[in-house]
Amino acid sequence: MIKLSSFKNSDNKIIFPDKEKFAFWDEYPSIQKDMIAVNKIILKHISHVNGIMGQALYDTFAVPGKMLRPAFVMLFSQFNKKAKFKHKQLLNIAASIEMLHNATLIHDDIIDESDMRHGQASIQAKYGKHIAVYAGDYLFAVSLNILSSNTKNISTLQRDSETMEAILLGETEQYNFTYDTNITIEQYLEHIKGKTSVLFGLACLLGSFESGANLKRTLQAKKFGEYLGQVFQIRDDILDYTTSAKDFKKPVLLDVKDGVYSAPLIFALQNDHEQTLHNLVAQGKDLTTTQLQEIDRLVKEHGGITQASSLADQYTLKALEHLQKHWPDTQARQQIESLTHQLLDRKY
Repeated sequence: MIKLSSFKNSDNKIIFPDKEKFAFWDEYPSIQKDMIAVNKIILKHISHVNGIMGQALYDTFAVPGKMLRPAFVMLFSQFNKKAKFKHKQLLNIAASIEMLHNATLIHDDIIDESDMRHGQASIQAKYGKHIAVYAGDYLFAVSLNILSSNTKNISTLQRDSETMEAILLGETEQYNFTYDTNITIEQYLEHIKGKTSVLFGLACLLGSFESGANLKRTLQAKKFGEYLGQVFQIRDDILDYTTSAKDFKKPVLLDVKDGVYSAPLIFALQNDHEQTLHNLVAQGKDLTTTQLQEIDRLVKEHGGITQASSLADQYTLKALEHLQKHWPDTQARQQIESLTHQLLDRKY
């Protein structure tokens, strides 16, 4: 039997995470303040859910991730004067984006049978797959409810539903290439666009649009977000080969056993003229820990990390050039530029 810990104190008030849980934003105090507010909005929206489901939902947000997507909602809103009059509304929209993102992570962990997320036990590992499925579905529903309650524009809801559709198609697209050692970088980039980039694009788009930007500027914000999403996912895939599970706060190299290949491995396979790496990768689900370690070594030896890092650099440059071309040199732009570099250099 699962023993539930309460997420409310003796006065029936929600226990919110300490400021130290938002340390990623220490260099950006105004954004950090907003992210703490976003997290409180989310916890209040799930506080009425009781039992195992309620505890599972609370656990999801009690140890927040980097919260990049809601941050970019707020950052892109800062380019427009109307933002200060709509700050509460924008915080709610940012919360809906973070809930949508976490819904996809919960479902990902079920599919991957991952037992770790943000340095703690995943929902499916701690509470079982049934609760995890319902928790993810619930967050999808609440995300849409929050968004619809904080916008009067039908196009915002259309963009949100289009993004959800793209995410689902992007996730399933990867199964068209499982265990395919001939997968190309172009096919990989198309996959991660749906998996990661479109949600970054939506975050930037909504921050811009809901704060009063015109359609042209809004679509420019979306394009930046998609470039940034590519950088983020490529870097995420590189970290599978350059950091430990403890530092990365989630298991590494699980995708190789599942036949889902990322940029470092794809580049290394292209350089594997003696087929040593190909033969190892072909073991699939039968790969042992020792063999995975050998794959890790060969990916580095064959230049997979170097080439993937170069690819991340290319998308970083695209993102920054796009940002500098279309937005004035304000504090908001400087923060976005700084974050973009930080994401490229991150170790977790």
